Amino acid sequence: MLGVVRELDAVVSSLPGAPAVWLGVGPVVTPERADLSYGRAGLVVRALREREARASAAGRPRPPRYADAAGAGAALEVLRILDAARPVWESGSGPVHDLIRADLAAGGELVRTLAAWFDAGGDVPEAARRLVVHANTLRYRLGRVRERYGVDLDDPDARLLLTLAARLVPPEES
Repeated sequence: MLGVVRELDAVVSSLPGAPAVWLGVGPVVTPERADLSYGRAGLVVRALREREARASAAGRPRPPRYADAAGAGAALEVLRILDAARPVWESGSGPVHDLIRADLAAGGELVRTLAAWFDAGGDVPEAARRLVVHANTLRYRLGRVRERYGVDLDDPDARLLLTLAARLVPPEES
């Protein structure tokens, strides 16, 4: 099945002006379990879209727009965890929630900064490059997170919550 999807991707990609098409393959199941395969294929497509967005932000070549569950890798489990965590996040409160809500209302600059910083593994120069800002600008923004909202970026629990929040509430959706 993945071979057919690979060929379909090659045909679609070769068409001039064709829109982007992501193709996900779910597991082979009995007809009664088709919803399981469909759901898994949907997660694969979400993972492929996120992978492409991250590659684009990092200036890397576009990854393939097709995969099965194995080809999507750990991203499938991350998406399942994020989907399960979303209701918990939405019902929460505290400094991290205050930061995310206030920043998204103001345009999401700090959320984008944090997401880039996390995606770059805490590497300030790399995150600044991805955001097309000076490294000192990025450091200033991280300082605002600490000073204005009282969020300790050295605390592993705060970083985990911020990482989840940045993935659960992308600034583009505000």
